[in-house]
Amino acid sequence: MLTGATDNRLKQFFTGGEVRYGNASFQGKGFRSLGQEAIYAAAIRLRRGENGDVISPMIRDLGAVIAMHNAPETIRMVLNAQMGKSGPPMNGKDLHVGDFAHGIVPAMAPLGSPALTMTGMAMAFALRHEDRVAVTFVGEGATSLGEWHEAINTAGARKLPVIFCVQNNQTALSTPVHEQSAVRVFAEKGAGYGIPSITIDGTDPDAIAAAFAWAAERARGAFGPTLIELVAMRMCGHAHHDDMLYLGKEPPISWTYPPLAEGGYANRELYDFWCRRDPITTYAAKLGIETEELERLQREAEELVEREARAVIDGPWPDSSLAREGVISTSSGNRQPATGNFQFDPKGKTFLDAVMLGVGDALRAHPEAFVYGEDVGGKYGNAFLLLKPLLKEFGDRIINSTLSEAATIGVCIGASLAGMRPIGEMQFNDFVATGFNQLVNSAAKIRYRWGGAPHFVLRMPWGGLRHAGPYHSQNTEAWFYRTPGLVIVAPSTPHDARALMASCVAADDPVLYYEHIALYRDPRIKQLLGEEAPEPIPIGRAALRRAGDDLAIISYGAYVHSAMRVAEKLAADRIQASVLDLRTLVPLDRDAILDLVRRCNRVLIVHEDTRRGSIGESIAAVIQEEAFDYLDAPIRILAALDTPVPYSPPLEEEFLVNEDDIETAARELIKY
Repeated sequence: MLTGATDNRLKQFFTGGEVRYGNASFQGKGFRSLGQEAIYAAAIRLRRGENGDVISPMIRDLGAVIAMHNAPETIRMVLNAQMGKSGPPMNGKDLHVGDFAHGIVPAMAPLGSPALTMTGMAMAFALRHEDRVAVTFVGEGATSLGEWHEAINTAGARKLPVIFCVQNNQTALSTPVHEQSAVRVFAEKGAGYGIPSITIDGTDPDAIAAAFAWAAERARGAFGPTLIELVAMRMCGHAHHDDMLYLGKEPPISWTYPPLAEGGYANRELYDFWCRRDPITTYAAKLGIETEELERLQREAEELVEREARAVIDGPWPDSSLAREGVISTSSGNRQPATGNFQFDPKGKTFLDAVMLGVGDALRAHPEAFVYGEDVGGKYGNAFLLLKPLLKEFGDRIINSTLSEAATIGVCIGASLAGMRPIGEMQFNDFVATGFNQLVNSAAKIRYRWGGAPHFVLRMPWGGLRHAGPYHSQNTEAWFYRTPGLVIVAPSTPHDARALMASCVAADDPVLYYEHIALYRDPRIKQLLGEEAPEPIPIGRAALRRAGDDLAIISYGAYVHSAMRVAEKLAADRIQASVLDLRTLVPLDRDAILDLVRRCNRVLIVHEDTRRGSIGESIAAVIQEEAFDYLDAPIRILAALDTPVPYSPPLEEEFLVNEDDIETAARELIKY
């Protein structure tokens, strides 16, 4: 009843113009659940409340949302989401619903993507041996999304406690089922992943409750995931604005389904069939509820919903300052840059050793931490054997992922939301492209949208200088530099690699940890490292590796060492160059950059990445805007060619900036 009454009020908000912003009405964007009201029964057999089961509803799962927390504040939260007012669920930052405290993980788009988040939460439940279940709901259209398949395959391989629900509502926006898949029923997809599945009537609450009770008990018994297909029909448009297209004309707000008009894109034969299977009226008849009693219950539901609707209408808009808040929890401080440890010793540890030690430190310091990635576990220890020394001590916490970058990242997101601190790994940073959506549309937006804390580290082996070609040498840091919500670090020394790892794992943000492969075993940069974990390096703090007043060279990663070698050559001619190692790219230590520019008056930015749209260009823009009056020469940026990374040694040498290039540019700036 509450589902139907709330659906009607959402539509009334859209058409009525009751909420105004300034001199204009604000309709909001919303979705109704007509035809799928019986989904309420999916949650009544779950364990609700603190430390209970969790669900990831799709946009039409209002019934499941209400079932997880059947209270007036849930109705207000749903209405508030559409109208963008201050308060739950997201203070106007998004239109989706959610209530994480009551086990409702907010939806995201594309709608199949949260299946990976729920698989990650289930991973956390399994690792902690908790008696909890994660449930992910999608429409039949979302089963065509690669991430949904990657989720169900990962859950099946690990026998994770997940229920995958496919709501076959006959059309994905406007695409009919036969154009979506050749399967007879969508439950058949489960067999390909070795998990049991069932197809049931999505308008029968008793059948739904029984199916979810069975699947939940299987999950709690460590028998793994289940696929449940619910067959029903969407009896309204995709969203409020789509009703007139779906039905042929704008329908009246009613407890009954409107007749189809000419010109609507809904299938008339199917629509007429499912009209006779309205879950509210058919279940009321099954329970023996007379028409008069049913109407009384409907009025009570409408009265409750109307009270909450009036509160939304009268409620305040969010303060505009909120638009700037909640992107990441980490910030760069107003501190002098550190000099850092830049002393090397041939008897010391390699950069690769340091990363390994940093991971080991984190696993010892954080019982909730685990490593997850391709080929990291078993007897192997990752593609570079970096983790092999840790396998004896932490073998049960260094876990092989399926060969899926999206699944690796999605599991890290979900497990972190469930309280773990995953250390994920891309085998090569180039491969993150197939997991791009999980980073930019999921991880990066969670804190801003609803205040979640996806605290995980994603290790990103990167870089050229080793003749590895276009798929194992790229610089992907710029891809994510302009995505608000991600922290990016790029240490250049063994000491920093270990000490920054500690800060990254302890951070409450998603952190991309770039570790340069060419530095892994470089004997020139070995450093003596103690047995005990070092003092963590604060995220967002650059290191001044060399001081000088004639020129500022700004770099990060492997090119810090190139810059230092060039600075030594310049010093022989009494040209004193400062070298600033950024270490953290997001949040950028703007204070350290600007202070150095004001002192040196000439700036050379050097990095391995290509030039166009690079971090170097962004830093140059910051300097131009905030320290232009201090410049005695144009800012120079040295970067790789705007081409893919070539493989052959002479081609890669031509592609990359070399030390002669840096020295020439530096001397030209001094002469300017």
